[in-house]
Amino acid sequence: MGSEGGNSRYAAQHVIFVRPSHTDADAMKYLKALRGNNTNPTDATLEAFVKGARENINYMKFLGAKDPKVEIRAEYPDAPDADSIGSAMVHSPGGGGTLYALIQENVNKRKGNIDVWCNAPGKKLIQDPQTGIIHGVIIEVNGTPKYVRAKNGVILATGGYEDSPDMFRNFAIMQHAYSKGACFNTGDGIVMADDVQANIVNMGNNNGPDHNVIMVGQEGKRFWNEAQKTRHGRVPFHGDYIHLMMPDPAYMVFDENARLASKVYGSWSEGSEKEIAAGLVKKTNTLEELAIIIGVDAKGLADQVARHNKFCETGVDPQFNRPKELLLPLSKAPYYAVQVQPTFTDTLGAPERNQNAEIMSRNGGTIPHLYGAGEFGSIWSHKYSGSGNISESLVFGRVAGANATVVKSDVSQESVLGGKPGFRPDETAPLYQLQPSEKLGIGRGMGGVIAIAVKTDGGKIVSIRVLNQHETPGIGGKPIAILPNEAVDR
Repeated sequence: MGSEGGNSRYAAQHVIFVRPSHTDADAMKYLKALRGNNTNPTDATLEAFVKGARENINYMKFLGAKDPKVEIRAEYPDAPDADSIGSAMVHSPGGGGTLYALIQENVNKRKGNIDVWCNAPGKKLIQDPQTGIIHGVIIEVNGTPKYVRAKNGVILATGGYEDSPDMFRNFAIMQHAYSKGACFNTGDGIVMADDVQANIVNMGNNNGPDHNVIMVGQEGKRFWNEAQKTRHGRVPFHGDYIHLMMPDPAYMVFDENARLASKVYGSWSEGSEKEIAAGLVKKTNTLEELAIIIGVDAKGLADQVARHNKFCETGVDPQFNRPKELLLPLSKAPYYAVQVQPTFTDTLGAPERNQNAEIMSRNGGTIPHLYGAGEFGSIWSHKYSGSGNISESLVFGRVAGANATVVKSDVSQESVLGGKPGFRPDETAPLYQLQPSEKLGIGRGMGGVIAIAVKTDGGKIVSIRVLNQHETPGIGGKPIAILPNEAVDR
């Protein structure tokens, strides 16, 4: 426990809705434009999303969001009827896992009806070879396989494969790429669905990632407009948007002026001092020395920097149209370089689903009793609209849940077991041991529950111990290490 939640926890927590002032047909124009020439999802599936998106704000209120913050924005504002699409958050600003936390609270309130099993990964679907019906799933508990029967349906909502290096190399054709979200999206559900003849689609589609820097490949040449804001990894290209193509390896090159102007990367130390000391950032007195250390063509890098500096003088970048105000020369030694790698929020390929959230089979029909939701078989088959994955998690999660709980007549409803199973995967809450004069404080971070023991003396805080937390080391873990001492000091 503490690592559950997948990308739903790390997403920006924005949810797509269809504006009341616009028709379903308006929203469909936008969605079809983003689908492009792809044959999936079908119009019926997109219509089901539009219908569900109309209810998203009311659903957020049902979960407990008191006054959702509403914005009018779409990822591609130039697409037809883009203004039919809005975005809502539990509250402003977004992020922080707020929507996921709300959903988790609702699950916890219903513990009498919902079992949550952690550390019980799904391994294989149980399918009747004659009828194709999915009767359950094989899970693994403490290294032992357990067979779980599902009388009426199995829902796969296991996300993508961005944390599987082999799948990324095979399907996204990238040697190196790193996930920015959850650490457990390893494509398990895709493998399980493929094993039962599901129709796997869009496996190559994914969503990727004001400084005085340039980015170069091994020949020392720039490969894009470094100031360009991407649309989930897509950049302008001759009137269209395509995935940014990156050489491997690639390097960010900057000078002393850039190092001192601002943080080169948001989570780094001031002046990149720690990163330089650790060897992550390479430092030399000349561009030629820098090229040798990082292994790029020295003449190519020198020529590129000279060319870039000329652009800065004229205020025009004919290479990649970097804006004039962001054209700053690289001219003051020392010079620095850091290797950069592509990062991705998620992948979008998996089994195709229809308007009922049923998983499609390779023969054009559906796989009985098997359903899907979320980025697992996403509706965003070509271009992705921001907030789209968490939105389709809500929409098709509701559709899949409703249809999977319908009592089926093609299977026996009688149980072969009496009572509950004789095993319980990890779901135990920690027991907190308090010392004299300590009080327990419970809150929530991005990684779930944060528990602290606070000791007071005469109304003054004298100590704070962190008892439980699951924040990401180096990110959310940083304030966890600092704030308790600051509270005591103040």
